[in-house]
Amino acid sequence: MAIPDDVAFTILSKLPLKSLKRFTLVHKSWADLLEIPYFMTMLCSKLVSKHQSYYDDTSLLLLKQKLDGTQCHGTLYSLSGDKLEKTLKSDWLPYQEHGRFHSVSGSGIHGILCLHEAPDREFVLWNPATQEFIATPPSPRESLPDLEAYSKITTHGFGYDHVTDDFKIVRLITYYPDNDNDNDNDDDDDRQDEDGDEPMIPEPLWEIYSLKSNYWRKLDVDMPIITGDGAGMGCDIYMNGVCHWVGYNLSKDYGFDTHLVSFNFSKEIFYTTPLPLDDRKVQNYLAVLNESIALISKHEETTTLDIWILGELRVKESWTKLFTVGLGPLHGFGVPIGVGKTGDIFFRNKNGELGLFDLRTQMLKEIAATELVDHDQIIFYKESFFPIGRTGY
Repeated sequence: MAIPDDVAFTILSKLPLKSLKRFTLVHKSWADLLEIPYFMTMLCSKLVSKHQSYYDDTSLLLLKQKLDGTQCHGTLYSLSGDKLEKTLKSDWLPYQEHGRFHSVSGSGIHGILCLHEAPDREFVLWNPATQEFIATPPSPRESLPDLEAYSKITTHGFGYDHVTDDFKIVRLITYYPDNDNDNDNDDDDDRQDEDGDEPMIPEPLWEIYSLKSNYWRKLDVDMPIITGDGAGMGCDIYMNGVCHWVGYNLSKDYGFDTHLVSFNFSKEIFYTTPLPLDDRKVQNYLAVLNESIALISKHEETTTLDIWILGELRVKESWTKLFTVGLGPLHGFGVPIGVGKTGDIFFRNKNGELGLFDLRTQMLKEIAATELVDHDQIIFYKESFFPIGRTGY
């Protein structure tokens, strides 16, 4: 006796996307499941259902920063309520006295936030519930005094190693020649070695920080130079022991190969997954949507927003486009700064106002919080009294 389509669709819509892709090979009538509007509606409804256990006991934090002259003042808001109308405000941040913009890498893990500031040389692991924090020490590889070179440090992820019960940070150091004296011919000879050649610039390297050891060490991995856009919303996300970011690998023909780059904190290995669209005119943001990796692609030319879900790492064909949002409802709200608990996308408009786009209703809600800047972020946070171990710099 054949199972009615509506019953089969209901069962299949509850499967993870990775399993669903495999089930489409089981029966001819299921081969085109992802092309059937009725089934896709069911799948999308499940993804943005009102209650998702993954987000139990989590809250949303809004990190707002305001530049006053040469000083930057950061404020952390806790948003709650159906309309996010309830806020708790904290003006204290570990970096406050530095007066510079700072960002949070990924999201809160066991109540710990990873804060860093340009040029990503200094990090603070901070528990807002206990006000404990620890600053990471400098790495011996950040600068090489014997060479006229400077280093660019790009943070890529903060995560938790469940095997060793340790918090870790992964980053890339890229060295560039120092061109400050390019126009000073008298210094050219001084910049050459004994053979008359320019000093060798070291190859880029990956580093990892361990909270347990309080030390940066080099990662011995064979990984191409794949870097992201630095700090900010959608630049790195964390889920189940793995952090992810969008990377651009400059190929030999001067083209760009765009990938999702993933780093497993326990195994300390990288994975790469090609993105569904390799287009430099598409802005890509990452989010966690109901325990799935979501890619939000904003098209500059078509003014549309696509939301893709990844079914399986390293498999380009496992990306599935679930939503396409046109210009109308999002007119004026072009920069995503975070994703809420049920797939609500937070946007900042050019006037610095905050809006919330509900994927279930396809409606935009305006929120009272204003005066946002490019560095402002929406962060998932679950309060914990997890001890960091030390306080102060």
